[in-house]
Amino acid sequence: MNKPKKEIPAILLAGGRPGNLSVMARMMALGFNNIQKPKVAYIGTANGDNPVFFQMMKTMLAKAGAGKVISVRLAKDKADVNAARKVLVESDIVFLSGGEVEDGMVWLEKHNLTSFLKDLYKAGKPFMGVSAGVIMMGTHWVHWDIEGKDDTARLFDCLGIIPRLFDVHGENEDWTELKTALKLMGEGSHGYGLPRECVLSADSSGTLVNLEKEYMVFVNSGGRVSVKTN
Repeated sequence: MNKPKKEIPAILLAGGRPGNLSVMARMMALGFNNIQKPKVAYIGTANGDNPVFFQMMKTMLAKAGAGKVISVRLAKDKADVNAARKVLVESDIVFLSGGEVEDGMVWLEKHNLTSFLKDLYKAGKPFMGVSAGVIMMGTHWVHWDIEGKDDTARLFDCLGIIPRLFDVHGENEDWTELKTALKLMGEGSHGYGLPRECVLSADSSGTLVNLEKEYMVFVNSGGRVSVKTN
């Protein structure tokens, strides 16, 4: 009987400063797990497979030491899902790019890839996410029917590869979106904020390890969300 592959922690990068290529590349390299010139399957559903965004991320990944970076184009109705699955299976790393979380999840769900991606991770495929890609690897995020009106807010499911709720580079807005999500999740819920230049490793047990800069823990206590202190 073949032993299951050992789970490799996913790498979560807050992003938020795409202009600093050297810093981003150094942080991305932490997720290559000593693989030389890894083949990277790039998922850009969160930004509609924007070619400019892809080229920017491709440049950073190459600077980090990646070999071939293949855009798995899924942000369209008639995507070649079988070809996408093949690229994802044959890749060394799956990379979830930034943009809008809900857009990213809509396309993955439309093409029935959410369970497929979770199974890939459980089978030992390394994953890396930046910005919205980090949130997508978590459990939930927030949709507003009317932007800014929290009484129209509701939660929607993300991939759940990591059983945690994440937000990224929200320090300038006092983590408003994360706090809204935690209020919807209820008493005792926890969320994790990754400020700019924060990098974590995380796994399916929910274990989080700081690799660069401290993450922040938020908790809903009695309906009030605040930073948890040691």
